[in-house]
Amino acid sequence: MPLIFSQEIDFPTNRVFDWLSFYDADYNKYTGLNLKDDFTFDDKKITISLGGIDKKNSIKVKDKNLNHIDLFPVWFRRPNKVSIPFTGDFKYESTYPKNLFSYAIKQRNTIFWDYLGNKLESNNHLGSFKTISLNKPIVLELAQKFGLTIPSTLITNSKDDLNLFFENNNHRIITKSIEEIIIDHKHYLNDEEYLHFYQITNLLESLDNTPSKFAPSLFQEYIDKKYEIRTVFFNNEFYSASVFTQINEDTKIDMRNRKANHFTRYMPYKLDSEIEAGILKLMNHLELNFGVIDFIKSIDNEYYFLEINPVGQYGDVSLYCNYGIHKKIAEYLIKNESKK
Repeated sequence: MPLIFSQEIDFPTNRVFDWLSFYDADYNKYTGLNLKDDFTFDDKKITISLGGIDKKNSIKVKDKNLNHIDLFPVWFRRPNKVSIPFTGDFKYESTYPKNLFSYAIKQRNTIFWDYLGNKLESNNHLGSFKTISLNKPIVLELAQKFGLTIPSTLITNSKDDLNLFFENNNHRIITKSIEEIIIDHKHYLNDEEYLHFYQITNLLESLDNTPSKFAPSLFQEYIDKKYEIRTVFFNNEFYSASVFTQINEDTKIDMRNRKANHFTRYMPYKLDSEIEAGILKLMNHLELNFGVIDFIKSIDNEYYFLEINPVGQYGDVSLYCNYGIHKKIAEYLIKNESKK
């Protein structure tokens, strides 16, 4: 039975569920929010036994033996590493700050979670428990090492250095998230309406309002592009699409900056073999068998690697290019279950 770790609401996950149901395949979904889940830890009884002469290791949650978890294929779609703070029924009396104490208990729960995640990664698995986000500067440097071209990039907290970079790039640069620091957030206005907060890429044509010092930030040269390329890497296969974000003024800088129900054109695309070879080396180095990779192709016909998202959205590429990735993932999980 496949074990699937994802968010409560995720369109690609639900489409895979549809295909699993079509094939009459059972599965378990874990969101990290349901306290009845074996993999959501609040105050439930948890025990790991290791070592000894007989070398009989065991894992129990609420006296339920979980030793069988290494028998199932696993899909780390968007694992939620939730550890609900300790809420034991006791009166807190200590000079040690209570908030730090709660944090320490939460970290202990996280260690248990990490142990289970590591054990699950020994299974036939898709995606990664330990790598759900990446350090962008590290990945950019690795991409360059493996033969991929990256935009001229600056990471700094100094306006003086930013000014020089700005001048060297014709007073036109972009800034984007250096890391997933601001987590996507929904602020509900009422039961049906909410504001969705997330980070997008911005074009900078002036630094007049930039303070002399700021938090470390990532800047890149602005590149005039023909189109963007989104590649879904899945089990050593490449599923690429050209995305014509330049057609619409709103999406020229960031393809996510589009009005609701506004269509962006996608077409199936084949990357050059040298670029696919570079991606394969990079993904193998990062120990990832799934990821969504973004490129741009410039008006000078150069390919520029932008980033990898290990839990990125792939539904648009699958749907608009008729790749059937949701079906392929379901079949991968069923196939790997039959190997046990």
